Amino acid sequence: MKHIGIIDVGSNSVRLLFAEITSKSSFKILTEFKEYVRLGSGFDSKGNITDNKIDSLISVLNLYKNFCNRFEDTEMVVTATEAFRRAKNQESIIQTVKNNLNLNIRVLSGEEEAYYDYFAAINTLDIKDGLIMDIGGSSTELILVANRTLKECVSLQFGAITLIEKFNIKDSIDEKQEKMLKDFLLESFSSIPWLKSISSTTLIGIGGSIRNIGKISKKQKDYPLNLIHNYIMPAKSAEDIYNDVKNKTLEQRKKIKGLSKDRADIFVGASLAVSMLVNILSINEIIICRNGLREGLLLSKLFHKKPIDNILDFSINNVLINNSINITHSFHVYKLTSLLFSSLQSVHKINISLDKVIKTASMFHNAGVNISYYYHHRHSAYIILNSSLYGISHKECVMSACIDIYQRSENIQSMLNEYGNMLEKEDIYAIKVIGILLRIAENLDKDLSGSIYDLKCIVDDAVVIIKTYSKEPSDFLISEAQNSSGLFKNTFNKSLYIV
Repeated sequence: MKHIGIIDVGSNSVRLLFAEITSKSSFKILTEFKEYVRLGSGFDSKGNITDNKIDSLISVLNLYKNFCNRFEDTEMVVTATEAFRRAKNQESIIQTVKNNLNLNIRVLSGEEEAYYDYFAAINTLDIKDGLIMDIGGSSTELILVANRTLKECVSLQFGAITLIEKFNIKDSIDEKQEKMLKDFLLESFSSIPWLKSISSTTLIGIGGSIRNIGKISKKQKDYPLNLIHNYIMPAKSAEDIYNDVKNKTLEQRKKIKGLSKDRADIFVGASLAVSMLVNILSINEIIICRNGLREGLLLSKLFHKKPIDNILDFSINNVLINNSINITHSFHVYKLTSLLFSSLQSVHKINISLDKVIKTASMFHNAGVNISYYYHHRHSAYIILNSSLYGISHKECVMSACIDIYQRSENIQSMLNEYGNMLEKEDIYAIKVIGILLRIAENLDKDLSGSIYDLKCIVDDAVVIIKTYSKEPSDFLISEAQNSSGLFKNTFNKSLYIV
């Protein structure tokens, strides 16, 4: 089995993303490592990274290399960003690492770093247009995306660490420091010609500092989902969070829920940078992207830098492959459920598209059997809520998970107790409708044969008839599906007959 270890030598931390390549275009993340080396704060007066920082870097890289070498057929990719870009002794460090560890460090340009951020974002978020902002330790990348295409990008030579050091912010920020920092940021953003003319009101945030802004927002809202990727927050919240943290001491910031203690000392400058960009561009919303440089590198290797056409399909298949789920059966159940939903529109009267929800619920309806057949519907729901699914909103994930429970047990009250504040009354109705139809569809392929290949629905005032078309005798499957007639009658006030 092929493995890949991607090491990102950043200005704040050195991270390892370790993945198993499970097929030509699928992968499984096995682990992540992170060590705070803070190369960005390790420069001497001549612009060299100091010997003690180099020693720390080599120690971490040796740890990561030894881990990767425990797995067969492992490719290691080591990249470095802004700290290496500005280090006067860059070549010396690269050679030292090569001599000691036989690892080749590839120093990315600012544009290359921006590209991999872009590639991670468009392949894991359902976005066509927007401005991506990645705040690292010593650099900040801004990337303009239009119709999923990278149109403009720039790498600015400031980040969470360098902003704090440049303005000597050691604890809370005073008025003089704040004015100097604001003036610096305004000048930096104003120097980008294309930034003035963008019309997008969406900011896609990458990097630890922006993830922490999202985590603080989630804690403030008592947000029920653990997911941070694709978390959408009002842009004004970033300004409110900055105003809340700027006057706090370091020890007080360490107690803020959602803010990492390891990032509390460098958070003020980064949060102000986000707040100012939001105000300058009249941004309405911020979408948190958990994925960045390392994921962009991994995906670009798998897909040869060609954007994924349908990221929801890709991510669903990726999870199902890695859990050894019968994709043929899952897709057939999705096909039947979708056909029932469209054919019975006059019965359920839902006028909005719910294909992403139907697809996710259907494709995962049986995923939980890998944990245990008994109560597998609950395991399936857990998998939906805790997997890397792309191109689907958090609410749609919750709806899909509820549907998988409802199609077996009808009792989703515990789910509603936990996630109900994310759902409207019409969402709960849709969950029940799709849950019933998924139950019928699953039973029509209970033998995993795919023999029932088409359906036709006949609707009158009191009766719904589902006519099945099969390649072989299907009395057993029809009988199983007919067991849903009582629930169907209670929901739609129509008798159900399946023939």
